[in-house]
Amino acid sequence: LGETGVGKELVAESLHRRSPRSAGPLIRLNCASLPETLLESELFGHEKGAFTGAERRKIGFLEAASGGTLFLDEIGEMPASLQAKLLRVLERRVVIRVGGTVEVPVDIRLIAATHRNLEEDVRTGRFREDLFFRISTFTIAVPPLRDRRDDILPLAEQFARSFAAELGQSSTPVLTPAARALLVAHAWPGNVRELRNAIERAVVMQSGGVIEPEHLPDRVRSGAPAAALVPVGDAVGMREQIADVERAAIVAALDASGGNQTRAAAQLGLSRRALIYKLEKYGLKPPPGNRR
Repeated sequence: LGETGVGKELVAESLHRRSPRSAGPLIRLNCASLPETLLESELFGHEKGAFTGAERRKIGFLEAASGGTLFLDEIGEMPASLQAKLLRVLERRVVIRVGGTVEVPVDIRLIAATHRNLEEDVRTGRFREDLFFRISTFTIAVPPLRDRRDDILPLAEQFARSFAAELGQSSTPVLTPAARALLVAHAWPGNVRELRNAIERAVVMQSGGVIEPEHLPDRVRSGAPAAALVPVGDAVGMREQIADVERAAIVAALDASGGNQTRAAAQLGLSRRALIYKLEKYGLKPPPGNRR
């Protein structure tokens, strides 16, 4: 469960990798991305001639995931008729392709995700109660990125490695302290998806193996204090800009770590001694809590 873009798919991937089914396939399907008829065909498969254009038999995602994991994103958007069919598959462990009569055995682990309140949808009749109980044996709530700022920089570095490899770059570009500060200070309304897109842009835009603030999207830079609007050629203004961004990032990191200076320093890419120096420099006091 969690807001759109919080990284539910990343959680599903992690669960699959750490499961006894890790050698099997991980198949992903977004239930909100397809109309009902196409979603049914993709999920359950179809026989040749099942409908106009069905020129050959198609194996559905349920069959393709057999022996592994099926990740259904936005299951709350699944039409009621398909909810009933999915429930039958989960209960009987067989699937019948669209236009077919043969029961095909399947062995899957289902991981479902949604941004909706399914309990409320059950009460209003929008989501089947029996399917809800079937899929909610174990629930993981994924907080929005703004509530887990310790994850921002590790995720950013992971995305940078991934995109650099995809682009054939010889090494992973490094985030400068100013860029790191902007990432930590940003509110990330689009959650992990927004962070991923921001890092993808930065990896493409950077040169020399270094990601600077100017390589980040405008919306990330515009989250900085008003001093960030000073002319680039103004050296004094630039120093003030960097100081304001750094100050904001330190405050955010300390809030996120509950005042734990060691964790806040790690989040910012600083040593604890350097963080203490900057606290004194900016006249900041850590919030009450663990200051170790």
